[in-house]
Amino acid sequence: MSSKQHQIIGSSAALKETLAKAKKVAKTVLPVLITGESGTGKELFAQFIHDQSRRAQKPFVAVNCAAIPAELLEAELFGYKKGAFSGAVSDKDGLFVQAHGGTLLLDEIGDMPLQLQAKILRVLQEGEVRPVGAKAVQKVDVRIISATHRDLTEMAVEKKFREDLVFRLKGYAINLPSLRDRGHDIVKLARAFLKSRDDFTSTGLSRDAQTLLMHYHWPGNIRELQNVILAAAVDATRNIGAEHLVEHLPDAIDVEDPSMSVRERITSALQESGSLALVELQSRLKTPKATIHRHLSGMVAEGDVTRSMVSGQPIFALAESQCGGAELQLTQRQEQAVALTRAHGRITRQELAEALGISIRTSSREISALVAVGALTPDGQVGRMAGYHVGNQTNLPHSMAHQHTNHGR
Repeated sequence: MSSKQHQIIGSSAALKETLAKAKKVAKTVLPVLITGESGTGKELFAQFIHDQSRRAQKPFVAVNCAAIPAELLEAELFGYKKGAFSGAVSDKDGLFVQAHGGTLLLDEIGDMPLQLQAKILRVLQEGEVRPVGAKAVQKVDVRIISATHRDLTEMAVEKKFREDLVFRLKGYAINLPSLRDRGHDIVKLARAFLKSRDDFTSTGLSRDAQTLLMHYHWPGNIRELQNVILAAAVDATRNIGAEHLVEHLPDAIDVEDPSMSVRERITSALQESGSLALVELQSRLKTPKATIHRHLSGMVAEGDVTRSMVSGQPIFALAESQCGGAELQLTQRQEQAVALTRAHGRITRQELAEALGISIRTSSREISALVAVGALTPDGQVGRMAGYHVGNQTNLPHSMAHQHTNHGR
């Protein structure tokens, strides 16, 4: 399923289901709330809904509520009269008027100031706007689509968003799937990004690159995929390999075993061998030397790994605290992660993120840190199904060891 007009590419079940919902609601006049993680393509879906509707020949206007200062957003949306404020040298129509007869996308509406939300509510209820500095209202016929990566219902409970506006905006809700849930669409999108650039049309994707793309968790979704693919294409002479991709992944995963991060692989290798030189680590991990060195430098700076010189060659080893000789010092969140893993027997990055209310990227960092100290161990599965078990108990904090004893009674 692909469209040059909409640039929505893919054929996964998750995407097909979402597009089917978008087509159905497009035929109505209901306001639509599009939710999903950042980078999932919310504006593209809003454009798709507009183009599938009876308003397709009328304007589609989009505004990012988070990108405009609060003091300017009202004038941008509702317009203003000459002399309404300093710099208002003439009348100007707002975006609601510009979108008359068509569709207005209020992107990142979760960032809209509370005082302005009441005026948006009036537009939805009465179908009229009052420009800044005007005495009379102006009727408008606009379909509103709003989009956000935030949980508006939770924000309403916290009094950070008007509850009545949430009900009005959510005439019909569509939640976009994250890229990691779209399977082979990831490879299709990667190829499309390459073909869209004249300088990369002949660049291909090796099999190991496709495997890595499918197993990475893509916390930045489609936007991150595009950035990584184009950056890797610069490094590749013909086909993009996994070694090119891993250089541009901020939470890099290992080429040979995508279920583990590079840091986890380094830790595992040092646990097995005691100490290794950089060239030995490269040989074991089959990962570019520059990538290993970058991660090692971070681990040395954080005190997880020691660096010593032997015969003029740098040798790396786990710090004493990482070798089981001292009680681990875990953060409260890490202790919660271990407790959850013990309670369930096994946990994935996605499950931990949902349980603790954190992002996938944060969940991945916490799990990597716990694997590095032996508190969790990978179960060997790859991709989204990669799971972790509780590791060696001997060096866990006393409080957690006590929990483990009680749990076994």
